[in-house]
Amino acid sequence: MSGTSRSGTAAPVSTLTDAAERGIARARFSSLGRRYLGPRLPRRQSLDDAARSPELMYALFVSAKTFARVLDAYGTIPPGTLAIVAANVAVFSLPDGVAFGDVCLNPYAVIHLNQLERLVTSAFVHVDAFHLLSNMQGVLQDGSFLESLDGTPRFLARVATLLGLSQCALVGLSWAERRLYQTGGSTRADAWLDDAVDRVSKYAHGGNSPGYHVPIVGTSSPSSGHELLPFYNSGVVGFSGVNFALKVAAAHRRPANSVVLVGGIAPVPARYSAWFELALGTLIVPSAGTFAAHFAGTIAGLIAAYAPRVSGFGVLGSTIGGGRNRAYRGRGHRLGGRYLRDDDP
Repeated sequence: MSGTSRSGTAAPVSTLTDAAERGIARARFSSLGRRYLGPRLPRRQSLDDAARSPELMYALFVSAKTFARVLDAYGTIPPGTLAIVAANVAVFSLPDGVAFGDVCLNPYAVIHLNQLERLVTSAFVHVDAFHLLSNMQGVLQDGSFLESLDGTPRFLARVATLLGLSQCALVGLSWAERRLYQTGGSTRADAWLDDAVDRVSKYAHGGNSPGYHVPIVGTSSPSSGHELLPFYNSGVVGFSGVNFALKVAAAHRRPANSVVLVGGIAPVPARYSAWFELALGTLIVPSAGTFAAHFAGTIAGLIAAYAPRVSGFGVLGSTIGGGRNRAYRGRGHRLGGRYLRDDDP
């Protein structure tokens, strides 16, 4: 008997595997399990360890440069941007930290257990100081720029909308991947047994992988290594999704010929800066969940940037558009019976 299906598609995930993962995830995110299983965040570092961390020193350097540039450009940190940074720092500074399982963004917990609060709580928790500084540097740079154009109320409405869009995009990507994985997987017909054993055993042996997507326990097995964001056994924390959505939004508000510094050192055309930073972040932290969160944020930023151009009205048009990219009659680009024109801020 051949090891591949007639259609040439890969063998489906076994019912046994799915049932085992679902049962473990349900226990993991129960009222008891979510509070007592898994690590507490943030991971604390001693001063000696911090001084020996080149990536943390780099993040401090870039953050200081960004802070100085913001003060030079605007004279102060705009209040909305300052409030967002302060909220993230306050959560990071909690004496006992927070339980990862209690706040992380897990697609199964959101969709099937209705733990919708994770869409918000996960964004304000960071793994370590490098994670926090990297995200807040981006918020300072792009948030200050957008708030200076839109004003504080409109800017905060933008951030709230991008938070919802980026988090929902991340959950949606994982759900779609899971649906596709149900019709794909290993090319061996008997691989469902290996898959089930590998996936269940990784829960038993524990150990957290590096990066800002922190598996509930264990690392991905070889048979499941292709997954972008495992539906049942993954969790994501951090403001990265909103950060990347803000990068896209800011890039579309800057002059067409403007240049921004990616990573604080590399000049890149503003319109493409989010994609360059997406690649850079993936190289620095090669975690599947890190890429997924950044990519979801980029998608959210694109939706927020282009939906007002197409509709010219509605929540995105009135809240995020900031009076820009509305539909006009007259000169411009023809689209759907209307002309679209970009107004410089």
